[in-house]
Amino acid sequence: MLEKTRAIVLRNTNYRDNSVISHVYTEQFGTQSIMLRGVRNHKGAIRPSHIMPLNLVDLIIYKKDNAQIHQVKELRCNPILQHMHFDVLKNSVALFMSEILNATLTEEEPNPDLYQFLDHFIRILDLEEESIGNYPLYFLIHLTRYLGFYPKGQYHENDVFNLREGLFVNEGYFNMECIDNEHSKWWWTLLNTNLDEWSNQVITRQTRSNLLNQLLNYYEIHGLHGRKIKSHHVLREILR
Repeated sequence: MLEKTRAIVLRNTNYRDNSVISHVYTEQFGTQSIMLRGVRNHKGAIRPSHIMPLNLVDLIIYKKDNAQIHQVKELRCNPILQHMHFDVLKNSVALFMSEILNATLTEEEPNPDLYQFLDHFIRILDLEEESIGNYPLYFLIHLTRYLGFYPKGQYHENDVFNLREGLFVNEGYFNMECIDNEHSKWWWTLLNTNLDEWSNQVITRQTRSNLLNQLLNYYEIHGLHGRKIKSHHVLREILR
């Protein structure tokens, strides 16, 4: 059956001589794998540039129940990203995001709210003309809303955040699984600030690095299913 859906490219795997299996997150069907034949011989209608990580695409696929890989009738970028794959900083953020999404998105079920969040974030990141150093932090903490481990509770003065419980607690309950009050306050600010305001927050390089480490620890506890994230090392060096 022919089905139309919007999708976000997550990663690609070379298949045989000239083909590629592309792993995508679709608006209609959740995570899916699609076969793209002849992509690497540069003669087909679909080119490698069309399936770079985080590209936004319109798909028409031959979808069969219980099939692990679906054939593609048509794929086109919509919109064509203008800067993400050509700007070193944005491309580093994109690779980090795609690694996170590959590790956390596993369900073959639609989640329209999650799809809209990702679509919107990618478009804004592509067009942003100011600093993007704070973008990865915003992405990580707000993605948890759709993955099922969004931080709970209310922050009060001197509270700390417990990574294991995913909850703000009184500092009297501080233990090895809590982050300190200073960074807990940053978490609360991040949770309650829109992207435009957050992108303009002045944060020291050390604080940004600490927050990134804490968020990745939070993901390791709740959402990575034993997978390890590696691209943040490059990200930390680039986003000074």
